[in-house]
Amino acid sequence: MEIKIWADFACPYSYMGEKQLMDIIEKMGISDKVKIRFLSYQLDPDAPAIPTETMTQHFMSGHQYTEEQSEHLMERITTMASRLGLDYRLATTPVCSTFDAHRLMEYAQATSSQETAIKLNFALFHANFIENLRLSDHNVLLSIASKCGLDEDAVRKVLESDEYGDQVKAEEQEVDQRKDFDLIPYMVFDDTTVLQGVISSGAMKKALAG
Repeated sequence: MEIKIWADFACPYSYMGEKQLMDIIEKMGISDKVKIRFLSYQLDPDAPAIPTETMTQHFMSGHQYTEEQSEHLMERITTMASRLGLDYRLATTPVCSTFDAHRLMEYAQATSSQETAIKLNFALFHANFIENLRLSDHNVLLSIASKCGLDEDAVRKVLESDEYGDQVKAEEQEVDQRKDFDLIPYMVFDDTTVLQGVISSGAMKKALAG
């Protein structure tokens, strides 16, 4: 089975959805039968490289939430994540560009094994939502990539160039053109079943069972 997943490292629901999916795949014992392709989607292509807001502040300024509403949302999402074993520090997560993180992910999938790509994918999410590191910082990305077994010199060359940038944009345009696309994570199972947004474990199990 092939699963295509459009997601963003700045989306807390993407991290939860992918974690839930991988847990179910492992429990079903079908890890060796599933091919996963991580595809790029930036929630905010105009997000700054140097963050000026936390996630809490972003919902207040960009979504017209009151401080109380924003804090309540952060708490609710954090509680949801904890049920999957994810210790979010969502309220203090910096809001910044994920473009280079997506380029790094594209490079990893083009040059490494699926196992390495999956490891990097979750390491990037972890760095953002749990460690509150800045994913637009090349030093942060280099450190993460190195810990995941990628060649540091090769990664540095990719980050210092515009390589894979066109691919990131093309993947975003591809999903934007899908008539049923509404939310990320947007998962496509064998080009037939589509699941998106907050997905139940039952729906995932059904899709995986074919």
